[in-house]
Amino acid sequence: MPNKTIYVPDSDLQVFDQAQDVSGKNLSATIVQALRFFIKIGEGKGFEHIEVSEGEDGFYKRKRFIGRELASASVHDEDRALHTTFVVYETTHGRYAVLIREQKRIPLEQSIENELKRRIMEKIVGEANNQIPYPNDTDEIRPDRRKLEVYNSIDALNGHIPSDLFRALHEIKDGEFLDI
Repeated sequence: MPNKTIYVPDSDLQVFDQAQDVSGKNLSATIVQALRFFIKIGEGKGFEHIEVSEGEDGFYKRKRFIGRELASASVHDEDRALHTTFVVYETTHGRYAVLIREQKRIPLEQSIENELKRRIMEKIVGEANNQIPYPNDTDEIRPDRRKLEVYNSIDALNGHIPSDLFRALHEIKDGEFLDI
């Protein structure tokens, strides 16, 4: 296996130690992971740290990865009064992560009232909505359900996301990067 030597000033050794502690890997793997991220960012393809929440009933767990958002779509199911949003991300490993958020639809008046309650709770608690349990006054008001699914290719998404979104992904996969 080829050998590469990296000279690090004594003043920067603490950075290497912290990086290795954070990653939980050996120093070589940590450096390679950081360089891959640096290259993806440097290529101008829009990769960044993505943070989503997954769970239901007001209890969510944070998931983080490096990727870029490609497209999103919403679907309304009037029969079940359900609003589903799909957000598709490309990861630095060439996989596709899909955040699916299902939310029970409620009448506009209730929706406005719930939004006011949510904002009041945010002000009181001082945290983001995804970390505050949603107020549950009636059976119709239910927190949303969020799940993250990962697929190895765009073609593997077929049947798991709306067909219009699937077609759009093929068109925008290699979208034009504007440096404006």
